[in-house]
Amino acid sequence: MVNTRSEGGLPAGEPTIGQVAGQLAAIMKKLDTMETWKEDLNNLKKQVTNKDKSGTSGSKNDEADSGYFQNNRRPFHKIDFPTFSGGDPRGWVLKAEKYFRFYNTSEDEKVDIAAMHLEDDALDLFSWLSSEQVITEWDELILVFQKHFGPPEFQNPDEYLISVRQTGSVQEYRQEFARRSARVSNWPDHCLLGVFIHGLKEELKSDVRIHKPRTVYKAMSLALEFESKLSHTRPQKFPNTTSKTEAKPFTSQPYSSSNPTKTEPQTKSTNY
Repeated sequence: MVNTRSEGGLPAGEPTIGQVAGQLAAIMKKLDTMETWKEDLNNLKKQVTNKDKSGTSGSKNDEADSGYFQNNRRPFHKIDFPTFSGGDPRGWVLKAEKYFRFYNTSEDEKVDIAAMHLEDDALDLFSWLSSEQVITEWDELILVFQKHFGPPEFQNPDEYLISVRQTGSVQEYRQEFARRSARVSNWPDHCLLGVFIHGLKEELKSDVRIHKPRTVYKAMSLALEFESKLSHTRPQKFPNTTSKTEAKPFTSQPYSSSNPTKTEPQTKSTNY
C-alpha cells in the first residue's frame, strides 16, 4: 500500500504546519481575551467592595437593583415568610409584601413562595382553585383570599356599599361612604348618588333631595350645609335652675313640762 504525502512531507489528511500555527494563534487570542475579562471582573469586584466600605455606593435605588448587593448586604437578617391558614388576610398580606421588598422577590416567584406557606383552610382553597385555573399573579391571589376570608367589604363590596347609613356627623358619613365606594367598580355616578342620599339621616335627606344634586360631591356639600343650618336653628335646652323647696318630714316632739307652749292633752270625764 502506497502512502501519499503532501508537499511538506506530512501524510495526506494531516494539518499542515501553517494550519497548526493558525489554530494556536487563535487559541492564544482567546486566552488573552479571557485574561482581559478576568482582570475587568476583578477590578469591578474591587470597586464594589470599596464602595460598600466607604458608604458611597450611590443611591439606594441602585443598590436595590443590584443582585450582588441584595445577596451580600443582608446575610445576618433572615426573615421567615408568614404562614396563612385563613381569617382576615390583611395582616398576612402586609407581612408578605414586606418580605418580598426585603428580598427583592420577582413577580414570577411571589405566588410560589406564598403557596408553600399556606395551611388548613387557605391551603384547601388554593388547591381547589388551582385545579380550576392557574394563579400566577400575586394580586390575583390577594383578591381570592380577600373575597373568601376578608371582612364584609371584601366579600361583597357592592352589598356593603348599599348598606351604608349615616349614624354620626355628615363628615364621618362622607369618609365611610368614600371608603366603601372605593371597593366597588363600574358603578354609574347616578347610582352612587342615590346610595349616598338614601343613607343620609331623615332630617337631611329630604332637603338634599329637593335640590336635585347631579353629583355625589354636590350632595355632600348640600348635606354639610343643611347640617350646619339645623345646628343653629334647633332650640337650645337650658338646664332647669328653679330650686324646689322640699317639705321637711313631720317629727313629733315629746311633751316636756318645761315647755310652756306645749300643753298636756286634757281628758274629759263624765260624771253621772
